[in-house]
Amino acid sequence: MKRVFFIIVLILISRISFGQYYFADGNPPDLNITYTTTKGLLNSSETIFLSRDSCYYETIYQDISNRFTFYITSKNMDEMYEVLLKYEIPKISSKQLERAAPERAGDNLLLKWGEYSSIVTNNSGNFILEDKWLNNWKRIVKNIRKFVKVEIDNRSRDFTVRLDESFSGKKLAMYLNNEFLYDNTISSVNPEGFTITLATVPGKYYLKAVVDDTGASQEFKVDLIEGTEIGLTLKGNTIQRSN
Repeated sequence: MKRVFFIIVLILISRISFGQYYFADGNPPDLNITYTTTKGLLNSSETIFLSRDSCYYETIYQDISNRFTFYITSKNMDEMYEVLLKYEIPKISSKQLERAAPERAGDNLLLKWGEYSSIVTNNSGNFILEDKWLNNWKRIVKNIRKFVKVEIDNRSRDFTVRLDESFSGKKLAMYLNNEFLYDNTISSVNPEGFTITLATVPGKYYLKAVVDDTGASQEFKVDLIEGTEIGLTLKGNTIQRSN
């Protein structure tokens, strides 16, 4: 009986020293926050990493990855810690789906501090958040994403898509790495072409163009920097680059 009691005490001490209690007990100076999203069937993912030393944002789509490094202040990390406490990250739990869905899209959060301490929250694949934690989760994610939004806004640069007369009167939609970018019906195009100005963080991407009227759809691998111009032409049901 004494042996069983001793083992239980050791387990409780272990949880207090290395688990959720320590996180709630004080702001870890070496806290690392890693937030990831996954879209398994599209071979697409996104990672936001935050720490006091440096941060990065990385996207992967098919065989293309883009990543940039940025910095936030110690005060920002202190505020993130308070957000994580306020919305009870140590208590947020997931449940396993009754039917396996390893390719289910979703998002996950990993907190690490100290030599052994971590909190993992899974909300993708075979795991889904308990309903009562959804609002808290959304607020945590919003606060993590706000740092990246500022960086993307500051780093975005203009590029142009020039359409020839074959697009006159056509309804065109465009996507960058499968994320919505543009949707409009093109008015009459003069011989000089119709120019659409768009913006993104410089890097390599897949640009997808879809013409609703004809069902034409084509994806192009592009290297975008400030001032890049991409020419498109429509030949029957095929969209082609003209430059």
